[in-house]
Amino acid sequence: MLYSEPVWEEWCLKIEKKNAPKTYDHFDHRFAFADRKAELKAILSGSVKEHAFLPLVKLEIATPRFRYLDNKGVKGLETKVRPISYASHLDTYLYSFYAFALGKRYEQYIHDHGIDACVLAYRSDLGGRCNIQFARDVFTYIREKGPCIAIALDIKGYFDHIDHRLLKEKWAEVLGVNELPPDQYNVYKSLTKYTYVKRNSFLRHYGIQLQKDPWKPCFLDRMGNGSYHEKFDRLREGKLLVQNTAHELLPDGRKRFYGIPQGLSISALLSNIYLIDYDREMQELAEREGLLYRRYCDDILIVCEKKGYTKWEQLAKQVMARHFQQMQDRKTEVIEFRFNSRGKLRAFDRKKLRTELPPVLNETNEQRYYKALQYLGFEFNGKNILLRPGSISRYYRKMNGRIGKTVRMAYSEKGRGDRIYRQQLLHRYTHLGQRNFWHYARYASGPGYRNADGARKAGMDSPAIRRQLRHHMAVLKDRLQQKNLQRAQFKAQQGQLKKVKTVS
Repeated sequence: MLYSEPVWEEWCLKIEKKNAPKTYDHFDHRFAFADRKAELKAILSGSVKEHAFLPLVKLEIATPRFRYLDNKGVKGLETKVRPISYASHLDTYLYSFYAFALGKRYEQYIHDHGIDACVLAYRSDLGGRCNIQFARDVFTYIREKGPCIAIALDIKGYFDHIDHRLLKEKWAEVLGVNELPPDQYNVYKSLTKYTYVKRNSFLRHYGIQLQKDPWKPCFLDRMGNGSYHEKFDRLREGKLLVQNTAHELLPDGRKRFYGIPQGLSISALLSNIYLIDYDREMQELAEREGLLYRRYCDDILIVCEKKGYTKWEQLAKQVMARHFQQMQDRKTEVIEFRFNSRGKLRAFDRKKLRTELPPVLNETNEQRYYKALQYLGFEFNGKNILLRPGSISRYYRKMNGRIGKTVRMAYSEKGRGDRIYRQQLLHRYTHLGQRNFWHYARYASGPGYRNADGARKAGMDSPAIRRQLRHHMAVLKDRLQQKNLQRAQFKAQQGQLKKVKTVS
């Protein structure tokens, strides 16, 4: 068992430190951790193997991204849809504990096997280091190495294609056992043979509007009369309750089942455990051949010499195929760092150079082949480190959306007074707030900063990042005023305008 009194106490301290009760709607009632610690402890210390995990609730989160569209040959807005599942309130705490306890075993495993330097995501033993330091280390390595090739790879639909048999095998290997203990086997089954309900389909089927009726304790209470089991029977009859049965037939006639839910706290850890053999093989290759290998969940980076780089790219894909995963060719980037006509190290698009085969690069044509390496929210062009353009556009897009909501609320029937209050906007999107994107960018731009625990951490020392957001306050004020006038004009056309709001 992973449960022990010291681990339980350490996990409780972590949960209590967050002090953030879960308030989402699910099939069970909301869970007060402090009031039900004894119940949780009883389950974790002995009855997880018999626990019946409730169905997950799944929703699709659409994220608009401004990027170069290969099929159209221009920059444009595309939408990435990510399926996210979340567990019931009780199950969330159970998964959280197992993620915490199993995470400690995993971290010890990768330290013992010498692969702790290459795995960057979903770990608690990194000493407060974050993407700023991870990206900085890679960019520093490239600067010091000089001419080289950086290969950025992305696994296609990673969580949806995790093989169940291989996952169980690697899980047991991390524990140092041949078979999973009964409690963990039950957790494993809940994550592989999971059932789920699509949130939007459920709400439409029962005509539920959460914003208009937010006070019901849980989804089952919103379904009308009937016992607990009768309500789940109705979900099955209405084909709202779905089980993951994704599989394929292998050449030997055996069925291969795959896929785990994305969004649970333990799913992230399992995505690391699943690839322990891949990380070991790639790290051994890196040490033997003088490469740099890093993996952040489904994002993989290899930095190598120009000579023979295609061999390492193909090898990385072949080894991944043995784990029943494929790389997204569309997202694969090959960046060549080489000296330009002025003798400065710059980043070039290797694919474009290889396709067009320019006779010679000179000052007049080399800029059309420039392409920065994008890594962990930053980009490096050989000279400057910058925030990734997509991160900045998402920051301003969220700001703009929140400005619109703030103005609409001020002009609604429930709006108070004749002012638009912007304190929340300033807190979330400007230097006047704390722990927001602006502060993250500021930390990254400097030579160093102190994190939340007071520890000193290295920054990018990049003035270019500071310049990217230097007009953020003017942008907020301008867009707020613009939205205010637009809403006032709209209200005036409807004959509902009493007074134009002033911004406060």
